[in-house]
Amino acid sequence: MKKIIALILTMTLILCVFSGCGGSGEPSEKPIEKDGIVGGYWVAEKIEMEGTEFSGEDMTGIFGPADTIMAIFFTENGTFNGVLFEDYIKGTYSGTLEAPELDFDGEIVKGTLDGDMLLLTMKDGSFTLKRQDEIPDSLANNPWVTYAPDFDAEQTSAMSNFMAYGYYLVEDDVLYGLTHSESNSGSFGAMSFHMKGDFPEFKETRILDGEGFANYICKDGDVLYYIRNYEEICCIGTDGSGAKVLYEGACDYLQIHEGRLYFADENYNFVSTDMNGENLITVVDKEIYYPYFICSDWMIFQDDADDESLHLYNTTHGTELNITYVPSYSPIMDGQYLYYTDVADGQYFLCRIDMSDPQTFRFEGSELPLREPGFMIDDKFIYTTNGCGIEKENWKELADDKDVTEEIYMYVSEDYTVHHEFDSEGLIGGKYLMSKEKFGGTAFG
Repeated sequence: MKKIIALILTMTLILCVFSGCGGSGEPSEKPIEKDGIVGGYWVAEKIEMEGTEFSGEDMTGIFGPADTIMAIFFTENGTFNGVLFEDYIKGTYSGTLEAPELDFDGEIVKGTLDGDMLLLTMKDGSFTLKRQDEIPDSLANNPWVTYAPDFDAEQTSAMSNFMAYGYYLVEDDVLYGLTHSESNSGSFGAMSFHMKGDFPEFKETRILDGEGFANYICKDGDVLYYIRNYEEICCIGTDGSGAKVLYEGACDYLQIHEGRLYFADENYNFVSTDMNGENLITVVDKEIYYPYFICSDWMIFQDDADDESLHLYNTTHGTELNITYVPSYSPIMDGQYLYYTDVADGQYFLCRIDMSDPQTFRFEGSELPLREPGFMIDDKFIYTTNGCGIEKENWKELADDKDVTEEIYMYVSEDYTVHHEFDSEGLIGGKYLMSKEKFGGTAFG
């Protein structure tokens, strides 16, 4: 019995090495070819520690089911994910087909591949893993396998535009969005343009939908999807053909994710349909705000009943975690960081959380207040709603220096921004498309 206890303590020390790593850096060498360790799943077959070998019922009787002792799968991009003693592990790998090396956050574990058997050798023992085609229960039931939030500039801009209600979309020298209006209740138009010198020059405007304004505009192929007047979800071809109403009823927060439409219904429950508006299912059955997917089946939202705090939620397994514990608004991912604003003493403060390690969620906050909770991020800058901006690395210094909100950023991308100017009566005095490369802006609509 003493020997078994000693072995368990040894395994615990190894677990601290393995599970403590959240390494997701680039592999040091070209990933091993697909016909090697990539493909299938590798499950514990045998353990050897301090000269004692455990296999079969002796191993599972002490340490539990084989796939909870250790189970790994390797990706083609040089990373691996798995389970070790019921804890989630991940890291990178490199090396050769016969001798792969697994990097657990700087701790190198050497491997030897022999057919369907993979031997991982450590200082005080080894794991022998056997390849199988069927996904083990420990991996199938592990929601963290798909957790890898890391937004590039395009994804960050898209999330920023979503949090700004998605009034505009720029693609292929066409500006889609609000036109012919002094308020936010005009028509949905397509405004083609080209660059003339330093400034965009608009050529023509086509009204796509004259029955109301569009927001949460998103595009899939040659079809535009949008919410009309917060009352219907519609779609229309970019050439103006094929207009359809896909969903009727109060709705909000429309987005396209992995071939489905997701949105909030009249009760602000998060629901989903096929791209044709059929087969409605409920994804989150409670009142939520700012719902947005940050991984394949991981999303964030503000839980209205939980003091308006931000939550992380897995739509496959229903796993849910608090991210913040105070009222929090306008969440936007940039790289591995989640930016948002919280409120204290009636003032808003820009904050961010390192989302790469859900066991810690490292928090940082600015001491400079903002006048409004909204902001936007593109490839280089963070902007307040009233037009103030700063380079991202200086985000803690972002502050509003205008007494009155006279302009609002409505859209950002790597190439363009759109902003509205307002007059003294709060009506839109001008709408401008700005080329970030040329720094030239042109009024439209």
